[in-house]
Amino acid sequence: MGSSIAGNRRASGLEKIRSHMDKWLGLYVGLMIVIGLAAGYRDVGWVQHHVQALQLLEIASIYVMIFPMMLMLNVRALGSAFKNYKLVLAVVLLNFAYGPLMAVLLGGLFVANPFARFGLFIAWLVPCSSMSIGYVGLMMADISAATAMVALSFILSLAVIPLEASLYISVMVHQVRGVALTGRAVSSIEVGLFMTIIEVLLAPLVLAIPIREAMMRRMGQARFREVSPLFPTLTMLGMMMIIFIIFFAHAGVLISHIMDVLGIFYSAMVFGTVSLTVLTVLFKYVGLNKRGESRYGSAMVAILTGVPKNEATAIAISTLALSSLGPQAAFLTSMPPSLLPAFQVVFIITFLKLRDRVMKYYGERGVEVIERGRAAEMGILEAARGAMAMLVPVDFSRGTDEWVVNGLGRLSSYARIGRVRLLYVIPLGLSEVSEFITDNIISEGRKAAEAKMRELVGAVRSKVIGLGGVDLDYEIVVGDPASIILDRASAGGFDAIMMGHRGYGYVEDLFVGSVTLKVVSRSPIPVVVIRKSV
Repeated sequence: MGSSIAGNRRASGLEKIRSHMDKWLGLYVGLMIVIGLAAGYRDVGWVQHHVQALQLLEIASIYVMIFPMMLMLNVRALGSAFKNYKLVLAVVLLNFAYGPLMAVLLGGLFVANPFARFGLFIAWLVPCSSMSIGYVGLMMADISAATAMVALSFILSLAVIPLEASLYISVMVHQVRGVALTGRAVSSIEVGLFMTIIEVLLAPLVLAIPIREAMMRRMGQARFREVSPLFPTLTMLGMMMIIFIIFFAHAGVLISHIMDVLGIFYSAMVFGTVSLTVLTVLFKYVGLNKRGESRYGSAMVAILTGVPKNEATAIAISTLALSSLGPQAAFLTSMPPSLLPAFQVVFIITFLKLRDRVMKYYGERGVEVIERGRAAEMGILEAARGAMAMLVPVDFSRGTDEWVVNGLGRLSSYARIGRVRLLYVIPLGLSEVSEFITDNIISEGRKAAEAKMRELVGAVRSKVIGLGGVDLDYEIVVGDPASIILDRASAGGFDAIMMGHRGYGYVEDLFVGSVTLKVVSRSPIPVVVIRKSV
């Protein structure tokens, strides 16, 4: 038990760091920009004498930012990417057609400098990141489809980004008044783009795939999940580091391009508002779902893997691709993707906080089945080729008996349930309190949980029709709830998890750390989420 608690403490600590970074990413990006500008403008002479050192630090930061992101990319999800061709088409068009076209339109309206416009184009050409999977989970939509779309978009981007960026350069940049690019310069940029894709995307991906597989074999899935929050944290730290370096090294240049900064701000505001509003309405009437599926789930996957962008990758590409034209051109190109994370976070938070209203707009209510569109393949409808074994974590909060009865009743109406295990985790595995918990406290907690569990078992047996021959038991353990639930799911023996969700707002779900969200995002088996009545 000691090693388990130690593992839970490590996982809890990493989760807290990651949650903190997610919560305050926009603020930290803004601080890096302000501090970098202030320090760089104050020490222009020092910057000029250490250009090479700053360039080396910039490159190092890029790889710190990119490689952990590659470790989190689930390439295996590509196998399920093409089960819904309408969703695939929508995500591809949003990432590689709609985003670039909006960059051309809004950049032409609001941004004067052609290099800054090109940076905006790169920022909205680069597809989504793995954070989109978390966004989809928060919207109670199809996690598995989102994982497949993220993997597919990234693989396609290896070819699409250099091709579309080269087309943009040949058609737009060298024809702009005031920018004289020779044919040799254009060719140099195009070669730089292809080499940058190879250096910062393809090579790290090729290296990360076997490393990820080796780590999972050596550590096991449960331990890999414990350390996995470290990877996005490193990516965010690397991104903040490179943003600081970019603005520190080019503070003097930025001051003279303040109107372009405002233009990027206006472009981001229009892009975020129009995209999220129009696409939410559009996909309600132009359904991306397969027959028998909810339009809401597919719509949220398309929107949240098509509109948010992987600005970390965009920063890396824009920083290196135009380096042949000198540091000023490279800085102006990297400026838009460096500024956009602060704006993007605002729009995504706002959209996620409107989740319940969006669900109501789509007619979603009551029971939400995560991965509903792939239920038959994954085991929700035909689990275990027969009777389904369900793991049902509970917390004894108000309304627990209602959502358990409601959920099992609904599931038993279209799938045969053979076994149900109610799981209660006494949440005493947190590092802040576990050292102060005595055996007497744990014993008292178990006694209280036993009494409540017996009441719950009785209620379930008496109220759910169709559970007469079901093997219904329970388990009470001590530890971190999310880690324990995921361990039980990984150990086998269950076909699906059913969990309750109170329907709180985005802030409570993401910032406080929803157990349901963590399980939905990382479970190796399907998860059914039942809306609790509050």
